[in-house]
Amino acid sequence: MTSHTNKYQDFLRAKVKGALEEAKAASNLTHQGVKGTILEILISKLFRPLLPSDIGIGTGQIVEMYTGKTSTQIDIILYDKSILPPVLFDESTGIFPVEAVLYTIEVKTTLSKKDLRIAHESAKKLNSFSYLPGLENEDGTDKHHSIDKVKSVVFALNSTLTGNNLTEAERYKSIYYPDEFPYLISICVVGDAYWFNNGRVWIYHKGENEYDEVLSLIGGVSNTYKSVARSRNYPKLGKYIISTEGWGAGPTSRDFNGINVTCNMCGTESIQFPHFGMQSITINGFINIEEPCVCGGKLSSKEGSYKVVNGELAENYS
Repeated sequence: MTSHTNKYQDFLRAKVKGALEEAKAASNLTHQGVKGTILEILISKLFRPLLPSDIGIGTGQIVEMYTGKTSTQIDIILYDKSILPPVLFDESTGIFPVEAVLYTIEVKTTLSKKDLRIAHESAKKLNSFSYLPGLENEDGTDKHHSIDKVKSVVFALNSTLTGNNLTEAERYKSIYYPDEFPYLISICVVGDAYWFNNGRVWIYHKGENEYDEVLSLIGGVSNTYKSVARSRNYPKLGKYIISTEGWGAGPTSRDFNGINVTCNMCGTESIQFPHFGMQSITINGFINIEEPCVCGGKLSSKEGSYKVVNGELAENYS
C-alpha cells in the first residue's frame, strides 16, 4: 500500500521532528529540571506552533467553583480563555477554571504501567469536577445542559513496553477494567502508536511515515476542541470571584408606585410593586401578582383601570 502525503503535512512533520529530537535530547540530561525543560520544548515548539491559535496552552492546576477543589499539577493544559480566563503567574503557569479546560496532557519520558495508573487517577479525579451551567432559564436560574468534560491524554517520548505481546491500550485496560471507566481518552507514544477510545473500542494508528502517531494526536485535538468548547456555553466569571457572604439590602433607590392587593384565601391585604417588563399599557380589570400569599392564596387587586409606563405603575392605587 502506497502512503500519500501533502506539502502541508510534510511541513508539520518537519516541525514535529525538530521538537521531538530536542525533547529527547533533553530527556538524557540528569539535572533536576529535566521535566520542566521537556515541557517547555513541547509547549513552545510542538503544541503551540501546531495547534490552532485560539487554543490556549498552559501548565498548572485546574479548579472548580462549587467546592474549590483543585486537580493535581497538570503538565499541559489546553484551554479556551474566551470561556473563562485563567489566573496566570507567568506566561503559561496558573490556575484554570474547569469550564475553560478542553484537554489535559500528561507528559512522560518513558511510559510505565505505574505512570499510566497515576495518570488514570488524575483523570478520574478531574472527571468528578462539577461545571457551572453556561445557560440560563427565562427566570435567570441555571439551566442544566449536556457538557463535554475535560479530555485527558497521555503523551510519551518512549515506553517500557517491549516486543509485540502487549499494546498500550491493553496495558491501560488492565488498570481500569472491569471495575472502572477509561478516564484517559487517548495515549500517544512517539515512534509507536496513537490510541484513542471511541466510547466502544480502542482505535490505533501506526503510520507508515515518521511521527504519524503525533500528527494523529494533533489532528484529533484540532478536530474536536471546538465542539468541547461549544458545550460549555457561557458560564459566568462572577461565580468564581464574587463572595456569597456579606450581602444585604439598603434603602430604596427611588420611590415606586404600589397597588393594594387582597388574598383570595386568607383575606390579608398588602401593598405590592408589580413590574411589567418595559411595557407602556393600560390594564382594565384586575392585576394578579405572580408570587402567592404566604398561605398559598392568590393575590389580586380591585377591578379598575391601571396605567403602566415603562413597566411600572404610573401612580399609586389604593
